[in-house]
Amino acid sequence: MNDTDASLHLFERVAYISVFTVACSFNITALCMFCHIKCWTDTHIYMINLLAADFLAIIFLPFRILEAFCPINPSVLCSFLLCTQFSNMYCSIFIITAISIHRFIAVRFPFLTKALAPKSRIIATTECIIIWVIVAVICACNYEDLLPEKLDKCYDRKLEEKLKTTFFLLLEILGYLIPVVIVIFCSTQTIYILVRSLRHVEGRDRVERKKIAAVITANMFTFIVCFTPVHIGILLQYLSDESGEYFVHAFLDVAEWIATTNCGLDSIGYYFLLKRVHKRENSSY
Repeated sequence: MNDTDASLHLFERVAYISVFTVACSFNITALCMFCHIKCWTDTHIYMINLLAADFLAIIFLPFRILEAFCPINPSVLCSFLLCTQFSNMYCSIFIITAISIHRFIAVRFPFLTKALAPKSRIIATTECIIIWVIVAVICACNYEDLLPEKLDKCYDRKLEEKLKTTFFLLLEILGYLIPVVIVIFCSTQTIYILVRSLRHVEGRDRVERKKIAAVITANMFTFIVCFTPVHIGILLQYLSDESGEYFVHAFLDVAEWIATTNCGLDSIGYYFLLKRVHKRENSSY
């Protein structure tokens, strides 16, 4: 084992144990809070699906920790673990995108939101089911890209084994570029509307709207920071040759860890945003 591999293994041991501990605590706490909700709304449905996607990642994180201490030979188990990793990440991305759209519509078109209120939970449930089905179908159709013979280690693909072009484009365009554009647009527009509305409110209401705008801003930057590096890594892996193997391997390892931290951050930002936004979903700004 060279110095680069030794450093990466040390990083993975410390980083993934930390994420597992923190994410478990935060998500269990958030789940307990959801259990006390008496009247479920469409926002709650999005949020519980986001928590489910995060728990999917957390449940299998011990295998990633084990890999850092005792390397696992590529096997069907590794292919399954990679599928769950992709599933969690892209379910999270799509659900966060849906939440951003939902929040923007609630603020920008309050009368439309009121008109659709009786069907809002059905719409949210349908959207979440579609998201899970789309991610499952994409993983199933491209499973051969994750077969053991194409893996260098349990969580690392061989650099010379490139992703199929269709799978690569799906991950980069449908899985990242389109969602990040939507999240940025919806978040900035929502923040703009909230800030503009401050001229017409005073006191506690003004403070609450400032807090909501701040949390939306934090959520947007968290989304960009968590998911941009890993998609840059996927791009580098697709374009690179063997001469850049160590750099790409190291970059992708760190980027995947950054993406994993989103499991814990979701439960903080979106849950506390949920508590404030729900009070105002039927208000006009």
